[in-house]
Amino acid sequence: MGRMAVALLGTLALAPSAGAFATGRDNVVGASSRGGGALASSTAAAPTATAPPPWDELAQSLEELRAGGDEPPAPQVTLYRDTNGWCPFCERVWLVLRAKGIPYEEQLVSLQNKPEWYKALVPTTLVPAVLFHGDGARNERRIVWESLDVMRALDEEFPDTKMLREEDPAFVEAMAMNDDLSSAGVRFVYGGRNASLTDEEEEERRSTFILELDRLDEALLQVQGAGGKFRLGTEFTAVDALLIPTLERWRYQLPITAGIDILDGRPGLAAWFEEMDSYEPYASRVRGDSYSWTATNSMFLRFFGSEDDPAAAKKASASFVESMELDDDGRFALEAATKLIANHEAVRNDCTDSDPKSQQHIGRALDADAADLMLRHVASLLVSSGFSKTDAASVAKNAALFEMDGESRDAAAHAANTVASRLCVPRDMSAPAASVLRGVLSIVADRLSRRR
Repeated sequence: MGRMAVALLGTLALAPSAGAFATGRDNVVGASSRGGGALASSTAAAPTATAPPPWDELAQSLEELRAGGDEPPAPQVTLYRDTNGWCPFCERVWLVLRAKGIPYEEQLVSLQNKPEWYKALVPTTLVPAVLFHGDGARNERRIVWESLDVMRALDEEFPDTKMLREEDPAFVEAMAMNDDLSSAGVRFVYGGRNASLTDEEEEERRSTFILELDRLDEALLQVQGAGGKFRLGTEFTAVDALLIPTLERWRYQLPITAGIDILDGRPGLAAWFEEMDSYEPYASRVRGDSYSWTATNSMFLRFFGSEDDPAAAKKASASFVESMELDDDGRFALEAATKLIANHEAVRNDCTDSDPKSQQHIGRALDADAADLMLRHVASLLVSSGFSKTDAASVAKNAALFEMDGESRDAAAHAANTVASRLCVPRDMSAPAASVLRGVLSIVADRLSRRR
């Protein structure tokens, strides 16, 4: 097998409870879709194979692909962030590290069960926090917490990287506008917890929130009229890093929870999102996706005192294949393969759990052996796609299927659909990698179901 470097990005954990794909500590360096009918094209009879490779051979294949590649730079900081990938303050710092190109490693901290060592390390016990490793000359080894303080410290410690323009008057003005929007959003979006609010008070909160969204849209239109793409112009700044975590959630969740599409009638905001969605430090790892924010919405609603709506996740899962992102160089197929191979036991156990603690509306399979066989097949397809630099959808539709009896095929198909539905971004992997993995799982499930 040929050799190439494989980028290892992030830590994987099935949604919504973290841990199934967790791989501990990772070293990281900062920084189009198909039309319908994909499932229909996978219905033709296909050749069969005896069995996919065992997990140790799949892992060895990845090792061979990695051999000979450049060694990643040594991490200069450690980012401590939440296991679920939901903390907007963590996302700010995560994105800034990638935008600056600072090599970092991650350690995930459970917000529900914080380890004693973290409580001793960070006085507030909150995330995020960043440990600066120090270079023995200019910088000292130190820990910094609070997202704004961390972002300021990153400017100070790494002056050769892109600065965040914190002294710029336009930056200060934009920060103040962001504070107004955040305050209005919190009062409106999470106001459902306050049962004592009158109809007039609820409407006032809604109107204020809409007004602040319109203010932001007007500001963005002014910048874009002068040739800018980001919040303050042609360059990404910390203001963009502060805006995107919350706006991303509102973009996907408010149409469901409040009947508000924040992009409707706001061309400036829509254009800003288009730019952010193509900004590599954000798009290739930090960005969430529509399905994940819809599927996890029921958990957020429980946190904030509203009703559960599992139907939203089922609706979103119908287009996994159609929404697969093109992966011409196999980069994201290899990312997905790396995560799946490293955590296959936890994934198998999760998709066959007879007593799930979360997302009970997503049915689990009953045959762990069939699930394992299916997962090995999917991993082999991803490795093949990455090695050959062939689009994963084509590989999945044309590869030989493994031999199984009818009952086992049904169980394997069920397990594939379960894993696809449980996958959550950005917690588990990057949005492009998750798109590839969900699509391959769905294609395999469809082909298995049709072979009766």
